[in-house]
Amino acid sequence: MATEPKPKRAPRRKKTTGNGSTAHGNGGAEAAPAAGSGKYRIISLDGGGIRTLLSLGIIKRIEQERPGFLAETHLLAGTSAGALSALIIAAARNPVEGLEQARKVWFAPGLFDIPVSNQLGALIGQKSLTPNEPMARALTGVLGDKTLGDLRRHVIIPAFQLDDRNPDEDLRGWRPRVFHNLPGDTFVNMGEFLVDLALRSSAMPVISPLYQGYADGGLFANNPTLAAVAQALYAKVTTREDVLVLSLGTGDSVDYLEGYNEDWGWRKWIMDAKQPMAFINASIEANVEAIEFQTQMLLPKGSTRRVDPLVPFNLGSSIDQQVATMDRVVKRFDLSKTLAWVDESGWMPSRRPRRAGAAVSEASAPR
Repeated sequence: MATEPKPKRAPRRKKTTGNGSTAHGNGGAEAAPAAGSGKYRIISLDGGGIRTLLSLGIIKRIEQERPGFLAETHLLAGTSAGALSALIIAAARNPVEGLEQARKVWFAPGLFDIPVSNQLGALIGQKSLTPNEPMARALTGVLGDKTLGDLRRHVIIPAFQLDDRNPDEDLRGWRPRVFHNLPGDTFVNMGEFLVDLALRSSAMPVISPLYQGYADGGLFANNPTLAAVAQALYAKVTTREDVLVLSLGTGDSVDYLEGYNEDWGWRKWIMDAKQPMAFINASIEANVEAIEFQTQMLLPKGSTRRVDPLVPFNLGSSIDQQVATMDRVVKRFDLSKTLAWVDESGWMPSRRPRRAGAAVSEASAPR
């Protein structure tokens, strides 16, 4: 299958081998040590395009109420837009500064400009809607030529490989891949460039070009929580009893399709005016819900927290309106139950001061 040309990026000083499909590297790096109760703390970020600003806004509010919250995190898992955020935060010397960088990357010049050639090509189904060069430039401006080996925190980045190029044609096929820097796995290539991993994980079919033979990790793990927990347990960096997970969605807009015994064809499932790409959206959202339930059932009670505020079905007709809507949702969202979970779960060490006067109620129950 042909792929789009690789976007031009800033010159690199380092070289890497492989594309994550075979064994390379040194088997993983140790995360930055976090003080506290011995818990292994995971922040998981769903995919969702620019709606990832909602997740980042919630984290910022938690950090403001519980200073040092981000610094206690061992692993950042992210899919698609969440992968961009996870990698930027993990790469930053100060995770709070990384949080701001992760937000700013979505305001890079030209990021949402769609060339006429892409518009026309997308209209007839022969080209993706948006090029990935603007995002590649924006990410390179933040991440430069940093690799997995440069990180001091663990990361989990799902992507979907369209062709594993197995020399045995009977076994050749597409494969889900989870890129990470945890120890004990021969799949790990510590020379992988972070920009490459971000673009692989966020190559949404129809919307974006493929990247290095990969498509969006949301095809199998738009909620990367279970992938993060499974990989951490496999690497033996923690135990099931010591895992803590804060999972953040990109807003629940309560989508639905009205129907009972209708004989729908591809037009309804893909091109419905009220719910375009309904087939893909339904699959991804079902994936998110199922993974959250499975994680809660597998881990001890009280060790996970899901935050996914309700958002309007239509955030706005322009990027500015969408950002303003998400900022309002973040500002109005009550955090008391989430802050109580942070306090009671053992996420924060007892010696770290906590800000008084937290919000008093929370509109959204855990999902």
